[in-house]
Amino acid sequence: MQIFNILKLVFFVTLMCAGQIFFKKTAIIVSKKVEKISNFSNLFDFFLTIISTNYFFLALVTYGLATFYWLYLLQSIPLSMAYPFTALAMVIIPMASSYFFNETLDDVFWVGASLIFMGIIIISFSSKS
Repeated sequence: MQIFNILKLVFFVTLMCAGQIFFKKTAIIVSKKVEKISNFSNLFDFFLTIISTNYFFLALVTYGLATFYWLYLLQSIPLSMAYPFTALAMVIIPMASSYFFNETLDDVFWVGASLIFMGIIIISFSSKS
């Protein structure tokens, strides 16, 4: 696979990961403002809090941009080659969560991340596009 296509796919994955981080930030804000959902009133408060959170809209816009960019990518990159790159999100999101939200990553994560990277490298070198 051409290096330029790889960079475009990495950019797509970065957009998707940013969207997930914005969704997590939204969830943190919502959990601080709304009590546990146990009745209709709490459910209504939950939805109002979500739609009044800027990070939620930032996440939606980011996902929207990523979706349009994905369609652009699929015009020139076969899905069988492009889709495996989305597995990078399984590595990037936990790393970003560790940085932004102080979530912990154990040794098993790093073993799995290494396997994901190796798989993507193997797939990208096997491609003729």
